[in-house]
Amino acid sequence: MTLYHKFILVLLSIIVSIVSLLTYLNLEEDERTFNIQLENGAKFMKTQMLRSAKHTIHYHKIEIENDLASMNLSGITQLLKVLAEREEVEGVSLVSDNREMQLFEGRPYHRPVKEEFIMQNDENIIIATPIVLSKYWGTFTLVYSLETLNKEIANARKISLDKKKRNIKNAILLAFIVFILFSIFVFFWAKRLISPIVLLTKVAKNMSEGKLQGDEDLPHINRNDEVGLLAKAFHEMSFRLADSYKELKELNESLEERIKDRTKDLEESKDELKFLVSIDPMTKLYNRRYFSEMAEEMFGVNKRKHTNVSLILLDIDNFKNVNDMYGHHIGDEVIIAVANILMDNTRKSDIVCRYGGEEYIIILPDTGMESSMKIAHNIRQLVEDTVIKLPKKKELSVTISIGVSMANMIVDNDIEIAINKADNAMYEAKRSGKNRVVMYKEKYEQSNKV
Repeated sequence: MTLYHKFILVLLSIIVSIVSLLTYLNLEEDERTFNIQLENGAKFMKTQMLRSAKHTIHYHKIEIENDLASMNLSGITQLLKVLAEREEVEGVSLVSDNREMQLFEGRPYHRPVKEEFIMQNDENIIIATPIVLSKYWGTFTLVYSLETLNKEIANARKISLDKKKRNIKNAILLAFIVFILFSIFVFFWAKRLISPIVLLTKVAKNMSEGKLQGDEDLPHINRNDEVGLLAKAFHEMSFRLADSYKELKELNESLEERIKDRTKDLEESKDELKFLVSIDPMTKLYNRRYFSEMAEEMFGVNKRKHTNVSLILLDIDNFKNVNDMYGHHIGDEVIIAVANILMDNTRKSDIVCRYGGEEYIIILPDTGMESSMKIAHNIRQLVEDTVIKLPKKKELSVTISIGVSMANMIVDNDIEIAINKADNAMYEAKRSGKNRVVMYKEKYEQSNKV
């Protein structure tokens, strides 16, 4: 064997080694990119889940505090069950500081806190917040499970690892076969191999740079010897690598799509929670918190448009006597019956709210005093005519006292002034004998101050 042939043999060996190495490095780079994208996706999902957890616990904390203040324990129990039934929630707990109340749904976990506490590990996100009435009452805790997310990440990594192993094995096997074939025939075909090897080296370089379809010249090596086989193997390998890259890309796109879907679900849950927080659970009317937000907004809009805003404030007469005589469950039926009348006899543009225990308030945009008084009289008459069926064929009727006011868009700075006027008018209706509608006059306010 001449020195020339030895040089060609060594050169071929180096070329085969380089091809294998570049293929391996290319696979390593693809895997590294995939892992970075996978980790970023997982971090994003965990961040979104944590934001959702904070949002959920903040909104439900207010609802629980309101329910505790009104002793609505059934509402609290139902809320905990609804939260525990969510796929991502592993456990919910509400425990008082004195341990007299301990409510658990799902995984039992409790840690008393007096300020918001968040703990994350590989399996859970735990968030706890204090419940405060007039003072510290207890702790509300949510446990979010990361099991589904961890399974998806582990499955994606397993798929990536399996593909890498198969590709490395194929690349090593192909390189070994090429090396053996070239070593056997190099002595006889050295000169003939030089040109095709240069071409193969070029293709290998393109493949290492990610140009997986840059092998258009390989089919032109129309030979039935080892060079031809090697060219064909490189051509097929480029397509296999392209397919592997495509599969990795599709897997990444699928993961991104799942993240988008999960984010969309979290946003929908956020909107639903926002709606639930604004509704009084007994009457299905808006609550006082929602009224405070919308009344100021509506006042500002009508003030800019120079249109009227009227208020109707009403209270059930002698409601304490109803509770004392028939019980709180009948009192609740009365509150709901009045609420239904208000909902059925106001416009879609009006905002009807439960303002207190047996108090209601209606804000009427683009409405003057004359129209507001007609609506108020109609509501008063409907309530008076309503008969509530009681056990043992007994019946119950109630009346209401109503105060009506209209905001002064020139003088008033906020809606609270109109609310106070309606309150003074309602007080005058009570003082004048109840079961009547009174339009605000300045003398009522002076009388109440005296």
